[in-house]
Amino acid sequence: VREAFRHRPMNHTASRFCSSGVLMIWGVVLLYFQFSGRIASYLHPAFHLYVAISGGVLVLLSAALLLTFPKAHDGDSCCEDHDHSSHFFSGGIASLLILVVPLLAATKISQSSFGATAVKNRGVVSHIADLPGYSPAFEPALPNHDGTIGEATLMDPSLYLKKNDSGQILAELIDLVYASGDADLLGDFENQEVELVGQFLPARTGNSSGDRFRLVRMFVMCCAADARPVGISIQDNQALNFPEMTWVKVRGKATFPVEGGRRTPLVIAESVTETEPPRESFVY
Repeated sequence: VREAFRHRPMNHTASRFCSSGVLMIWGVVLLYFQFSGRIASYLHPAFHLYVAISGGVLVLLSAALLLTFPKAHDGDSCCEDHDHSSHFFSGGIASLLILVVPLLAATKISQSSFGATAVKNRGVVSHIADLPGYSPAFEPALPNHDGTIGEATLMDPSLYLKKNDSGQILAELIDLVYASGDADLLGDFENQEVELVGQFLPARTGNSSGDRFRLVRMFVMCCAADARPVGISIQDNQALNFPEMTWVKVRGKATFPVEGGRRTPLVIAESVTETEPPRESFVY
């Protein structure tokens, strides 16, 4: 019994250091993703603050676990407990490795973007009806200024559609995908000059003339796990040879021809140039 009690403080010490180490590593990794900007490639912006808070809390808990550790008594010298080393390495270190090594490995080798294979496997969404969780909105007409119910007065598109210096609408791919199934948005974009940024992907289908490619972005509702590629067709008569998933800027006219029985966004390109990736690769 005496020997057992002599070993208990060392067991407690090892467990406490391992627990503190795990909390510290997880907290630092979360803070790293937040402040390095990599979190933007994995999680919706609405959750970024919670990641930072969680990382900070884990770091504080790790420090508190060590600072509140009671001092060992005079008779509890770790140097006398040589037999405990086998328990420590078989239990504490093993647990530490299991909880930490996969996390550090994933942090090191994970890519902060989706590749062409992932996009192809998940399937490119080109129509609003195919978006996850989409359901048509049926809302009653708003009253007019005089209180009567009638045809709504449309807002001037210039109030919410930003344009570049050349007068082209700065649009997102998801805007044109929504417009393909929304009459109001369709009127805002159809036959208008637009500027889009996305990733280049050769068109494997629906490209009998050989003059189209796909412009894609990843659409996210919560995090990378539910990401779905959204994309539109770009018609360009030039022979483009960008590597797959190269970030490009497209300027041209937005059209919505009926293909396959429904309206499909198609941009007639005036120029396609390589560009820097946006800060957030996802659209929401």
